[in-house]
Amino acid sequence: MNKPFTSYLASHDGQCSAVIKWSVDCEQAFDRGVACAQTWLSHDDTGWLWANLILERDVLPAGVQRRAFEVGFLSRVHQRLCSPYGGSHQARKTCLQL
Repeated sequence: MNKPFTSYLASHDGQCSAVIKWSVDCEQAFDRGVACAQTWLSHDDTGWLWANLILERDVLPAGVQRRAFEVGFLSRVHQRLCSPYGGSHQARKTCLQL
């Protein structure tokens, strides 16, 4: 049995961290997704969220690398939505556990 590879989502905006296990090494793609989302969240002039996700994700090879990017990207956005900085989003009552 192969040992799973692990990606770490750091705690942010007062939200808990998470550990995600992959069957292949996806750490760079995951981290790139988190960083891309953080750039979008930190700047007012970055355009549509969905466009940033698609444009950055499509640079990666198809398959699990793209999925890791998406998970990293959306996990970072989820942390913001669940935080006091994200407004009154209902998701703030959920704990991120993967």
